[in-house]
Amino acid sequence: MRIVITSPPKMGNKWLKCLLGTIYGLDWLMGDDTPVTRADQFADWIQSGAFQEDTIFHQHCKYKPHLCDALDAMPAHVVTIIRDPYDAFVSMYYWLQSRKVHDDTKGRVRKKERPRDVLVGKPLADPAILAFLGDEFGIYIDRAVEWTESGRALVVRYEDLHRDTFAEMKRVTELIAPADDARIRRAIVTCQADNMRKMSPKMAQHIRSAKVGDSKERLGPEHLQIFRERYGEQVQRLGYEVR
Repeated sequence: MRIVITSPPKMGNKWLKCLLGTIYGLDWLMGDDTPVTRADQFADWIQSGAFQEDTIFHQHCKYKPHLCDALDAMPAHVVTIIRDPYDAFVSMYYWLQSRKVHDDTKGRVRKKERPRDVLVGKPLADPAILAFLGDEFGIYIDRAVEWTESGRALVVRYEDLHRDTFAEMKRVTELIAPADDARIRRAIVTCQADNMRKMSPKMAQHIRSAKVGDSKERLGPEHLQIFRERYGEQVQRLGYEVR
C-alpha cells in the first residue's frame, strides 16, 4: 500500500499521516526521501520508482491531472485534508514563530526566504502580516479548493477528524482498505497531540494547540475584512462560513 497526503500546510497533514500510517503499518517517507513540491518534479519522482511499497508521506504541491495519473498508475491512494482557512492562517502564524526559535537555536540559515517568513517576529495585526494575508495567503486556499474539487483525492475535513476521530477514520479506511476497529482505536491513542509532540523536537514544533476555532479568539476585524473581501468565495467553496 502507498498513501500520499497532498494538502496545503497547517491543515492537519501530520496528524492524518500518523493515523493512516499507524493503522496500516506504513513507513513514513521524510526529508530527502520525499519529492519537491513542484507537481512536474513530483510526477517524475513517482515514475522513477522512489515511492516504495508500504510507505506514506505528505506533500504540499498543486493539483495537476498528470500527477494524479502517475499516482493512479502505481497505484497509490491520494488523500487531501482541508481545514477552516481562518484557523489554518492562525496555525501558520504561530508555527512560524516557533520554527524561528527552533532554527535559531540550531544555528540554521535558510537558503532562500519565503513570502510567509514575513510573519516571523511580528504581532498578528502588524501591517506586514495583514499584507501577507491579503496578497499571499490565497495560494494556500486556492490549493485546498483545487484538490477538494478535483475528484481525484479522498477528502478529509479537519473538523470532522477532531469532532469524532474514530468515525472519520472508519469512513476513510472503508474507502482505502477496511481496518478493524481495535486497530483504529490504537492509532487514535498513538496519534494524540501530546504523544505526537513526544515523537521528536520537530514534531513538537509542528503540533501546537490542535483545536478547532482558534481563529475566533485570535483574529481581529482587520483580518476578517481581508478574508471577506479577498477570499469569501473560496472559503464558501470549501464549505466554511465567511465571517
